[in-house]
Amino acid sequence: MKNNLPVFPLGLVALPGTIQSLQIFEPRYINMIKNCMSNDHGFVIVLQKKDELNFEIHKKGTYVEIIDFNNLPNGLLGITVRAENKVSINNLCQLEDGLNIADIKPEIDPEVDNQALIAEYPEIINILSQIIKHPKVTELPIKVDFNSADSIAYHLAGLIPLTTNQRQNLLEAFDAAQRLAILSKYIEKISTI
Repeated sequence: MKNNLPVFPLGLVALPGTIQSLQIFEPRYINMIKNCMSNDHGFVIVLQKKDELNFEIHKKGTYVEIIDFNNLPNGLLGITVRAENKVSINNLCQLEDGLNIADIKPEIDPEVDNQALIAEYPEIINILSQIIKHPKVTELPIKVDFNSADSIAYHLAGLIPLTTNQRQNLLEAFDAAQRLAILSKYIEKISTI
């Protein structure tokens, strides 16, 4: 992965392994997409903090790669990206055209005992197994690795109704064990509504 990459601040969190569809209309981001495609690299999606006065982003984001693009009927550029991995963002700077670039470092979570962890959360496996059978979900190009606690947690979090801050908390979690514990609490809250 290139160290100095474009950073795309958005009001969403791209969780590793998930697919996002974006509509691009600002010239700086159209140029960014062209540059990424011609140089065969991705970019970083990061959640922009909601602060009207200052431009601020979270320090953790997700490196994404473009897997499809097309011109939309509304005249905008549509792209589909696959979120690859969690990254930390340092030394953010803005170019003349307004595009942000930063030093990007992949974040590797500590190893966990996937099988033991997955066995602790059978309800999460059950919910995800049901959701991925839904006709709208089967159309998506997602591949869940049911032997990976992270794959399970990230995919389920991408498919259920969570706030962007809840998704950011999952992205920033220390490891898969913490991520599944947080996700389990979110699911409890959803199921009591």
